[in-house]
Amino acid sequence: MSKTSPILALMAAFAAASASAAPVQDDELAGREQRRSHLQQQLRDVRVELYCSHEDHALQMMRETRQALIAQHDEVSERGVAHLDKAIWAVRHGDTEQALNLLQDAHRLG
Repeated sequence: MSKTSPILALMAAFAAASASAAPVQDDELAGREQRRSHLQQQLRDVRVELYCSHEDHALQMMRETRQALIAQHDEVSERGVAHLDKAIWAVRHGDTEQALNLLQDAHRLG
């Protein structure tokens, strides 16, 4: 038996492990992208509600979107939560224009 056989066997094992792990990573990335797309749609819907002066419904939707962002557990989502918190505060204090600007900023983050 040659000295390289164990090395080749080890390389083959790593290759097999990497190949089997790749679909999981692809599924995870696809799932993350799908969640982001859904959140982007939610932010667009919230802006429409604010444009239509439906502040109560917009606040409810923003709180739901905020919870979904918190579940993401990443840096971009954390910045989105910060924007949503500010937007919620703005709506509650009658500053719809500021809320719309903050929602636009949050939309760009995703």
